[in-house]
Amino acid sequence: MANTLTKPRLYSPSQIGDILRIARERACQEERRTKRYMAEALGITVDRLTRIENGTAQVPFELAIEWCEIVEDDTALAQIKHIYGMDLPPTDPRLLDSVPTQLANFISQAKQAIEVAKRLLKMSTEIRPGDNLSDSYDLLKDVEEFVDIKQATECVLTSLKNNWKVNMDKVNQNWTQEAIHDRVIIPSVSQFESIRKEIFFAKREGALK
Repeated sequence: MANTLTKPRLYSPSQIGDILRIARERACQEERRTKRYMAEALGITVDRLTRIENGTAQVPFELAIEWCEIVEDDTALAQIKHIYGMDLPPTDPRLLDSVPTQLANFISQAKQAIEVAKRLLKMSTEIRPGDNLSDSYDLLKDVEEFVDIKQATECVLTSLKNNWKVNMDKVNQNWTQEAIHDRVIIPSVSQFESIRKEIFFAKREGALK
Protein backbone atom coordinates (compact mmCIF):
# COMPACT_ATOMS: atom_id res chain seq x y z
CA MET A 1 0.00 0.00 0.00
CA ALA A 2 1.44 3.33 -1.06
CA ASN A 3 2.17 5.84 1.65
CA THR A 4 0.25 9.01 0.76
CA LEU A 5 0.26 10.56 4.24
CA THR A 6 2.22 13.77 4.72
CA LYS A 7 1.84 13.82 8.51
CA PRO A 8 1.85 11.05 11.13
CA ARG A 9 -1.67 11.64 12.48
CA LEU A 10 -5.04 11.25 10.77
CA TYR A 11 -7.02 13.43 13.15
CA SER A 12 -6.56 17.00 14.31
CA PRO A 13 -6.61 18.16 17.96
CA SER A 14 -9.48 20.45 16.94
CA GLN A 15 -11.60 17.31 16.45
CA ILE A 16 -11.34 16.13 20.06
CA GLY A 17 -14.60 17.85 21.02
CA ASP A 18 -16.48 16.13 18.20
CA ILE A 19 -14.98 12.75 19.10
CA LEU A 20 -16.04 13.09 22.74
CA ARG A 21 -19.51 14.36 21.82
CA ILE A 22 -20.13 11.45 19.45
CA ALA A 23 -18.87 9.00 22.08
CA ARG A 24 -21.30 10.43 24.63
CA GLU A 25 -24.30 10.56 22.28
CA ARG A 26 -23.71 6.97 21.12
CA ALA A 27 -23.00 5.44 24.54
CA CYS A 28 -24.47 1.96 24.95
CA GLN A 29 -25.90 2.87 28.35
CA GLU A 30 -28.75 5.31 27.75
CA GLU A 31 -28.26 7.25 30.99
CA ARG A 32 -24.64 8.03 30.07
CA ARG A 33 -25.72 9.90 26.95
CA THR A 34 -26.89 12.95 28.88
CA LYS A 35 -24.65 15.93 29.48
CA ARG A 36 -25.66 16.07 33.12
CA TYR A 37 -24.59 12.47 33.80
CA MET A 38 -21.26 12.94 32.04
CA ALA A 39 -20.54 16.24 33.77
CA GLU A 40 -21.21 14.73 37.20
CA ALA A 41 -19.15 11.61 36.40
CA LEU A 42 -16.22 13.78 35.28
CA GLY A 43 -16.58 16.29 38.12
CA ILE A 44 -17.08 19.29 35.83
CA THR A 45 -19.97 21.63 35.07
CA VAL A 46 -22.42 21.08 32.23
CA ASP A 47 -21.33 24.42 30.80
CA ARG A 48 -17.70 23.31 30.64
CA LEU A 49 -18.71 20.00 29.10
CA THR A 50 -20.70 21.85 26.42
CA ARG A 51 -17.75 24.11 25.64
CA ILE A 52 -15.45 21.08 25.37
CA GLU A 53 -17.78 19.43 22.89
CA ASN A 54 -18.10 22.70 20.93
CA GLY A 55 -14.35 23.03 20.76
CA THR A 56 -14.28 26.32 22.66
CA ALA A 57 -12.61 24.91 25.79
CA GLN A 58 -9.48 22.83 26.06
CA VAL A 59 -9.74 19.35 27.51
CA PRO A 60 -6.88 17.83 29.52
CA PHE A 61 -5.66 14.49 28.19
CA GLU A 62 -6.57 12.68 31.41
CA LEU A 63 -10.12 14.01 31.30
CA ALA A 64 -10.54 12.96 27.66
CA ILE A 65 -9.34 9.45 28.52
CA GLU A 66 -11.70 9.26 31.51
CA TRP A 67 -14.57 10.47 29.30
CA CYS A 68 -14.01 7.61 26.83
CA GLU A 69 -13.74 5.07 29.64
CA ILE A 70 -17.01 6.22 31.22
CA VAL A 71 -18.92 5.65 27.98
CA GLU A 72 -16.84 2.50 27.28
CA ASP A 73 -15.89 3.63 23.78
CA ASP A 74 -12.66 1.91 22.72
CA THR A 75 -12.68 3.56 19.29
CA ALA A 76 -12.91 7.07 20.72
CA LEU A 77 -10.20 6.18 23.24
CA ALA A 78 -7.89 5.06 20.42
CA GLN A 79 -8.68 8.22 18.46
CA ILE A 80 -7.74 10.44 21.41
CA LYS A 81 -4.49 8.53 22.00
CA HIS A 82 -3.68 8.77 18.29
CA ILE A 83 -4.16 12.54 18.32
CA TYR A 84 -1.70 12.78 21.21
CA GLY A 85 0.78 10.61 19.29
CA MET A 86 0.48 7.72 21.73
CA ASP A 87 -1.10 5.05 19.55
CA LEU A 88 -2.03 3.97 16.04
CA PRO A 89 -5.35 5.02 14.46
CA PRO A 90 -8.24 2.85 15.64
CA THR A 91 -9.33 -0.19 13.68
CA ASP A 92 -12.83 -0.08 12.18
CA PRO A 93 -14.93 -1.42 15.10
CA ARG A 94 -17.06 -3.46 12.70
CA LEU A 95 -14.03 -5.67 12.08
CA LEU A 96 -13.83 -6.57 15.77
CA ASP A 97 -17.17 -8.36 16.06
CA SER A 98 -15.62 -11.80 15.51
CA VAL A 99 -13.05 -13.17 17.95
CA PRO A 100 -12.12 -16.11 15.64
CA THR A 101 -11.46 -13.69 12.76
CA GLN A 102 -9.15 -11.57 14.89
CA LEU A 103 -7.34 -14.64 16.23
CA ALA A 104 -6.78 -15.92 12.68
CA ASN A 105 -5.51 -12.50 11.59
CA PHE A 106 -3.16 -12.38 14.58
CA ILE A 107 -1.71 -15.80 13.69
CA SER A 108 -1.14 -14.68 10.09
CA GLN A 109 0.50 -11.40 11.15
CA ALA A 110 2.62 -13.19 13.75
CA LYS A 111 4.00 -15.60 11.15
CA GLN A 112 4.99 -12.70 8.90
CA ALA A 113 6.56 -10.82 11.81
CA ILE A 114 8.61 -13.89 12.78
CA GLU A 115 9.99 -14.19 9.24
CA VAL A 116 10.95 -10.50 9.28
CA ALA A 117 12.58 -10.90 12.70
CA LYS A 118 14.70 -13.77 11.35
CA ARG A 119 15.69 -11.70 8.32
CA LEU A 120 16.64 -8.67 10.43
CA LEU A 121 18.56 -10.86 12.87
CA LYS A 122 20.62 -12.23 10.00
CA MET A 123 21.11 -8.72 8.61
CA SER A 124 22.35 -7.50 12.01
CA THR A 125 25.45 -9.71 11.64
CA GLU A 126 26.30 -8.01 8.34
CA ILE A 127 25.94 -4.36 9.44
CA ARG A 128 29.21 -2.46 9.69
CA PRO A 129 29.91 0.60 11.86
CA GLY A 130 28.85 3.73 10.01
CA ASP A 131 26.24 2.02 7.83
CA ASN A 132 23.17 4.26 7.47
CA LEU A 133 19.98 2.21 7.37
CA SER A 134 17.52 4.93 8.41
CA ASP A 135 16.40 5.71 4.85
CA SER A 136 16.29 2.15 3.60
CA TYR A 137 12.86 1.45 2.09
CA ASP A 138 13.24 -2.31 2.59
CA LEU A 139 14.01 -1.81 6.27
CA LEU A 140 11.01 0.48 6.74
CA LYS A 141 8.74 -2.06 5.04
CA ASP A 142 10.09 -4.79 7.30
CA VAL A 143 9.52 -2.72 10.43
CA GLU A 144 5.93 -2.15 9.32
CA GLU A 145 5.36 -5.85 10.00
CA PHE A 146 5.96 -5.20 13.70
CA VAL A 147 3.44 -2.36 13.59
CA ASP A 148 1.00 -4.81 12.00
CA ILE A 149 1.48 -7.27 14.84
CA LYS A 150 1.00 -4.49 17.38
CA GLN A 151 -2.30 -3.53 15.75
CA ALA A 152 -3.35 -7.18 15.47
CA THR A 153 -2.66 -7.67 19.17
CA GLU A 154 -4.79 -4.66 20.11
CA CYS A 155 -7.61 -5.96 17.89
CA VAL A 156 -7.56 -9.37 19.57
CA LEU A 157 -7.63 -7.84 23.06
CA THR A 158 -10.45 -5.43 22.19
CA SER A 159 -12.48 -8.17 20.52
CA LEU A 160 -12.03 -10.47 23.52
CA LYS A 161 -13.11 -7.70 25.88
CA ASN A 162 -16.16 -6.71 23.85
CA ASN A 163 -17.40 -10.13 22.77
CA TRP A 164 -16.22 -12.53 25.46
CA LYS A 165 -16.34 -9.95 28.28
CA VAL A 166 -12.75 -10.59 29.31
CA ASN A 167 -11.85 -8.41 32.29
CA MET A 168 -8.85 -6.53 30.90
CA ASP A 169 -8.27 -4.67 34.16
CA LYS A 170 -7.72 -8.02 35.86
CA VAL A 171 -5.54 -9.24 32.99
CA ASN A 172 -3.39 -6.12 33.21
CA GLN A 173 -3.16 -6.42 36.99
CA ASN A 174 -2.02 -10.06 36.75
CA TRP A 175 0.47 -9.21 34.00
CA THR A 176 1.95 -6.38 36.05
CA GLN A 177 2.40 -8.59 39.09
CA GLU A 178 4.15 -11.25 37.00
CA ALA A 179 6.31 -8.63 35.27
CA ILE A 180 7.43 -7.26 38.64
CA HIS A 181 8.27 -10.79 39.79
CA ASP A 182 10.27 -11.39 36.58
CA ARG A 183 11.96 -7.98 36.99
CA VAL A 184 11.14 -6.75 33.49
CA ILE A 185 9.44 -3.49 34.53
CA ILE A 186 10.33 -0.64 36.88
CA PRO A 187 8.10 -0.96 39.97
CA SER A 188 8.77 2.43 41.58
CA VAL A 189 9.79 6.00 40.80
CA SER A 190 12.78 5.77 43.14
CA GLN A 191 14.08 2.74 41.27
CA PHE A 192 13.54 4.59 37.99
CA GLU A 193 15.65 7.45 39.32
CA SER A 194 18.43 5.04 40.31
CA ILE A 195 18.43 3.44 36.86
CA ARG A 196 18.51 6.80 35.07
CA LYS A 197 21.36 7.96 37.34
CA GLU A 198 23.32 4.79 36.58
CA ILE A 199 22.80 5.26 32.81
CA PHE A 200 23.68 8.97 33.00
CA PHE A 201 27.01 8.42 34.76
CA ALA A 202 27.88 5.47 32.51
CA LYS A 203 27.34 7.63 29.40
CA ARG A 204 29.31 10.52 30.90
CA GLU A 205 32.19 8.23 31.78
CA GLY A 206 32.16 6.80 28.26
CA ALA A 207 32.20 10.28 26.73
CA LEU A 208 35.23 11.26 28.81
CA LYS A 209 37.30 8.27 27.66
